[in-house]
Amino acid sequence: MTTTIAPPTERRQPPFVRTVTKLVTRGPAVALRHWRRRVLRFNYRRGGSNPARNAPTEDTDPAIVDAGRMLRQKLLAANERKHAAAGYRVLMLRPGSITAEIWFGDLQQSMQYAGIDCRVLPPDTPTVEINAALEAFQPNVLIATEAPISLRALDLPFIQGYKRKQGCLRLFIPVWHAKSPTVQVPSGRASPEEDEWRRRLLRNGLGADAHFSIFEPEFHARFSHDPNGPKVDYVAIPQACNPFTDYPVPATKRYDYLIAASMTDDRVAVSYRFLRPILSRYRGLWAGARWGFGVDKGIPPAEMPLQYAQTRIALNPLVGFVHRYAAELTHRVYAAAGCGAFQLTLPTAITHRYFRPDELVQAASPADYVRLFDHYVDRPQERNAIALAALRRSYAEHTCFHRVDKLVFHWDDWRRRGLF
Repeated sequence: MTTTIAPPTERRQPPFVRTVTKLVTRGPAVALRHWRRRVLRFNYRRGGSNPARNAPTEDTDPAIVDAGRMLRQKLLAANERKHAAAGYRVLMLRPGSITAEIWFGDLQQSMQYAGIDCRVLPPDTPTVEINAALEAFQPNVLIATEAPISLRALDLPFIQGYKRKQGCLRLFIPVWHAKSPTVQVPSGRASPEEDEWRRRLLRNGLGADAHFSIFEPEFHARFSHDPNGPKVDYVAIPQACNPFTDYPVPATKRYDYLIAASMTDDRVAVSYRFLRPILSRYRGLWAGARWGFGVDKGIPPAEMPLQYAQTRIALNPLVGFVHRYAAELTHRVYAAAGCGAFQLTLPTAITHRYFRPDELVQAASPADYVRLFDHYVDRPQERNAIALAALRRSYAEHTCFHRVDKLVFHWDDWRRRGLF
């Protein structure tokens, strides 16, 4: 017998109450963000109006370009149809965020190349079309998020029946529970009612068979593991560089720095804290949606290798919750390394798991960030040695193919254990 468990009723405030509440709770933060963004814009334009520095002409180190070409060719040859015999067919319902768009897109591209048939449905796919895709595509791995909007879009009793008939792993991305930390954390936590709803789904066989996300196990334990719910295996699949889009190319340096990121409250805060002296003294390129200056539409992924090649230092300060809670290293760190770029970032408690200090330069404070930038900007030999080491590390351990290998390893284990 199939069980149906209704989700908690969505609480909808009257429009006037919702507007007033937003003004009271978000008004000060919005005003602060607007002021900080204006200061960053002023610094950026001030630096851009400075006379060009008398720096010698600098081209991409040929050793980096040659190493990238050889590593990429070797990696692609080793992974072509590597997992075709495993017989996995993956259907992914993509969440509606830019991070998910990049992560799911990279995984799909790498799975397909490695011989795993994979299809991605957009976030607004109707329930009836999701069911139809299950019946037509016949996946044995279904990937989705446990956010309320996604779970409401899934016909969970239908998926339970499909699992029983066909054998299918429900691999879901857990959400942050209601009691997760709040300091320096963006909004997005669940309500207690939603937490209890997911527990009931799991207890009745309607929830996830296993969990995964880009976040480290320690972060998951604090933010998305539910100690009051049924036990569910969790595996971290970090972001990575994509060898189809992240690789070194030859170019002449045009910019002292590059930062490419869409605008959020967290990014405004960390940029204001760490980058103002650099922006006002050096000429660089700022790109990302909603900043109101620089390249406001952002840079297409296909153009990022050239932009990195034209830049002396890629700026990658980590937003507050990533840095404070050691959540992850972010896609930009892996992508820049895969493009052979020298980058300047911040330390976390888990950085050593992925890069050594001689592969990834990490600043201990805002003053240290500026000091390191000043030190490296006109020392190409030092920058190139570090960038080459990071490139080799990325292609040896941190490409999307390595993440697919890890997924397949766990799928094999869960299949042996009878999860699907």
